[in-house]
Amino acid sequence: MRYYLVVAKCGHVGKGKYIEVEFPIYANDKSTASQLCLKKGKVKKHLKNAISSVCEVSYDIYLNKLNEFKSNLFVKAHTKKEIVDYIETAQILDSSKKKHKKTFDSRKERIMYVLKRNKIMEDLMYA
Repeated sequence: MRYYLVVAKCGHVGKGKYIEVEFPIYANDKSTASQLCLKKGKVKKHLKNAISSVCEVSYDIYLNKLNEFKSNLFVKAHTKKEIVDYIETAQILDSSKKKHKKTFDSRKERIMYVLKRNKIMEDLMYA
């Protein structure tokens, strides 16, 4: 059995947003450690990339991280108010990839943009 630090994306901080939390885990190998982490509460299990990294550590580092984990306010939170209080001090990351939508000041600008785009597409198709 070995000691691992698993960095996972945790939720309940807003749609498309997450907080990375280090989970100290005692397991046989890396894949088992990541599977055990996915069973923990607050981890965004539905994401394909819910586990950011898994690294093996020594026993001393494991004990230090275990103490930090137990004192982490986000992990200990049971109510929405406690989570909101933690969110104000935490670094929240955004996982949503939104496309930049072009805005126009007038209808004429929008029509000119669409005509130019269509012309470029036609040139590419017939070239």
